[in-house]
Amino acid sequence: MTTASVPRRAPTPEGSRRAPVQERSRQTVTRILDAAAAIADEQGVDAATTRAIADRAGVSYPSLYRFFADRDAILDELLERHCAELDARCMEAERTWTINSAAELINNELDLHVLYYRLHPGSARLWMGGRTSATVTKHVRARMKTLADRIHQILVAADLIPADTDPRTMLVAVEMADRVLELSFRHSTESGAEGDTAEFDPDVLDIGRRALNAFASDLSRRRPT
Repeated sequence: MTTASVPRRAPTPEGSRRAPVQERSRQTVTRILDAAAAIADEQGVDAATTRAIADRAGVSYPSLYRFFADRDAILDELLERHCAELDARCMEAERTWTINSAAELINNELDLHVLYYRLHPGSARLWMGGRTSATVTKHVRARMKTLADRIHQILVAADLIPADTDPRTMLVAVEMADRVLELSFRHSTESGAEGDTAEFDPDVLDIGRRALNAFASDLSRRRPT
């Protein structure tokens, strides 16, 4: 048995907006992002227009455009903020988990992601709703790689998978899990229904979980005795 560790934060993609220096400006940016998040959670991503975001944040349109070039820039940064928060929750939880198998770690990570997406439906819509900007694509790929590397390190350190396991194996597992989550939340991300977790399909999640558990069990069986 071991307690999972090896915290590692996802890299920040190149080209991100430079953070404002003045406190007042930082507060304005936070209000804009908070407003975008609230609208996406309550009404769906399509409802998060620049006008709606500015009105919800209580800022003028010139102020909004001072910090963000357009709506996509706001949504890109909002997704980055969701990813950073989710990563922080993952790493905090990993430090407390006692892990006995690869399947257990993968299940724990899956459950943590499901909980976050159900608490923040807008994050699921941003992540899995078909947005294809270069910034989003780059950030998603970077986060997947970082999460896969961290899971690989945890399992090797715990002697739960062979030390020579190809790190790309865990990247495949993480990508599979992300696809399972996308299918589980598909109706919610497509419908844009108001922040209602009833759109989540637990049966799809269970089917995907069984496939991931089989994948993880196969890895564990290869560990030398």
